[in-house]
Amino acid sequence: MKHHGFDELDLMIPELHDPEQEARAGAALRGISGIESVRFVTGGALVTYRADSVSKDEICHTLRQAGFRASTFQDSFSGATGVSSD
Repeated sequence: MKHHGFDELDLMIPELHDPEQEARAGAALRGISGIESVRFVTGGALVTYRADSVSKDEICHTLRQAGFRASTFQDSFSGATGVSSD
C-alpha cells in the first residue's frame, strides 16, 4: 500500500523467533536510508519505505547480509508476491 510517498513491504523472515533476533533484524533494516518504519509480526516484518530511495531487493539483501533469509510475502502496493533472497 502506498502512503504519502511510502510503499509497504510484507516480508517473511523465518529466523525471527525471539526479541534478540528481531532487534538484530530491526537494526539492519533501520540502518537503510529510505526505511520509514519496521513492524515485526510472527515470522516476518512489515516495512514502510521510500521506493525512490531503496528497492525491495536492497532491503532483502541487507537482511541476507545480517544472516536472515527474507522473502516477499506480499508487496502491499502492487500485490506481487515472490522470493527476494535465499
